[in-house]
Amino acid sequence: MDKLEITVRNKLDNYNGTSIHWHGIRQLNSNWYDGVSGVTECPIPPGDEFTYVWRATQSFQSSVSASLPDTLASLLIDKTDPDGLVGALKINGPTSMNYDVDLGPVLITDHFHKTAFSQVILEYLGRPPTPDSMLMNGNGTYYCCPKLDSLCVGNVSNPRLTTFNFVTGKNYKLSLVNTGTSTHTTFWIDNHSFSVVATDFVPIEPYNTSILNIAIGQRYDIIVRANASLTQQTDFWIHARDCNNGGARSNLGIIRYSPSSTLIPYTPPPKEKEVCYGCLDELSLNLVPKVSRKVNNAANTKYAGDSFKVHLVGYPDEFKQDSLLHKWVLKDSSLYLDWSEPSLSLVKIASDRGWKEPKFPKGYEPVNLRYANNSWVYFLIEGKFQDSIDNTTQKIYKTQAPVAHPIHIHGHDFVILASGTEQYNASNVKLKLDNPPRRDVALLPINGYLIIAFQINNPGVWLMHCHIAWHASGGLALQFVESPDQIGPAFNNSGIVGKYSENCANWGAFYTVFNKNNGATQEDSGI
Repeated sequence: MDKLEITVRNKLDNYNGTSIHWHGIRQLNSNWYDGVSGVTECPIPPGDEFTYVWRATQSFQSSVSASLPDTLASLLIDKTDPDGLVGALKINGPTSMNYDVDLGPVLITDHFHKTAFSQVILEYLGRPPTPDSMLMNGNGTYYCCPKLDSLCVGNVSNPRLTTFNFVTGKNYKLSLVNTGTSTHTTFWIDNHSFSVVATDFVPIEPYNTSILNIAIGQRYDIIVRANASLTQQTDFWIHARDCNNGGARSNLGIIRYSPSSTLIPYTPPPKEKEVCYGCLDELSLNLVPKVSRKVNNAANTKYAGDSFKVHLVGYPDEFKQDSLLHKWVLKDSSLYLDWSEPSLSLVKIASDRGWKEPKFPKGYEPVNLRYANNSWVYFLIEGKFQDSIDNTTQKIYKTQAPVAHPIHIHGHDFVILASGTEQYNASNVKLKLDNPPRRDVALLPINGYLIIAFQINNPGVWLMHCHIAWHASGGLALQFVESPDQIGPAFNNSGIVGKYSENCANWGAFYTVFNKNNGATQEDSGI
């Protein structure tokens, strides 16, 4: 397997530290290169650099992001914020169906004209920002009038759109990636069906469809047969729109059977499925991994009673029911991390000093996973539960926004044992333990539940979070400390401790001298 060494130089001039997370890359036995400020490292200060070293143990599509947005599994991005670096890193591997041409990554994202920093307060007020447009591989059209808007540039009658050239009879592979901030997308191609052959990094048994939902952070490899009838047209729209808005504009890209064509394709009347497809994940019965696995019983047998309950609390007083502002909670508290005190460092300190437990500040509250290697741990995540209905804890803040949460875990791909669109009731739920769907982002349905599981086999401090950037900023995340007794010794033997500590010292000095004196202080966890 190939080893990658990637040096990141921070040339930002706005006091921002940064880091790179390699979305979908497990970082097997290399937790310190996961690239999450406050969890696995300190930010890289402006003017400094840090080298990430990891092995390509997975193939297919991934994403990378800098301390701001997040996306792929073979892409090159990852920071949960619309202003962050985002890109695609393609790791070639086996595909479960033959094809002729690989067209590479297709990045679908929402686009905001204002900065994330200027808009995040809207999320805390309960009015999350809405995107101004959608993009495919960085191209798209924003309809505006130059006479009324001095910032309006371009030509709406000749838009800049992503185009792919097809030859009749060929099979084309596209790697779809939702690199959005807050928009789950519904995808289809006029007059074409396709075969889905991979979810995130996992090859699956191919299945045919003409439409697909792609949640934020998810990846799908599809193979499209170039078999459209060309008697009336040779150009066809590629569509992607907000899954919550069936009437939204969706024309984002073009397939051309005549490479010299510059025509704008005909837009057929929408089909009912294209308008009413909804916002659920694709059916589990279709997502059958090519390499079969069976899931053993849970080592954490009381997982249902210790469920993660997604809810809102008042901010800054979490008990204030009429609070103007709110934050999100995934388990016991709204996540807030100090970038200068990464959790990985705190675990190492505890190991070095022989403490039984690390001393985590308020806001960290990790979930410890002390279980035997290769045992399975289950997690029930609930979006609707009794406390959220009757407010018996006096802590649940008002009601949730009706949105499906894309749950992502670092350090693992996980299996989906069950999910539903109603309140969890154990008597009505049957877990799928024989070759369940496997991926690293799955939707928690609106007012529903999600049960996932993974094996204990990758010691480290790993993040679980909602991949909606505004929710992650608002604290909808938690940390797992997996096999804590193994983390300190492994970190000390990694050869990275010296550079790691130097980076933290440099960030602390930079933050004290420049950020604090220029009003550029930390406001959220930046995950």
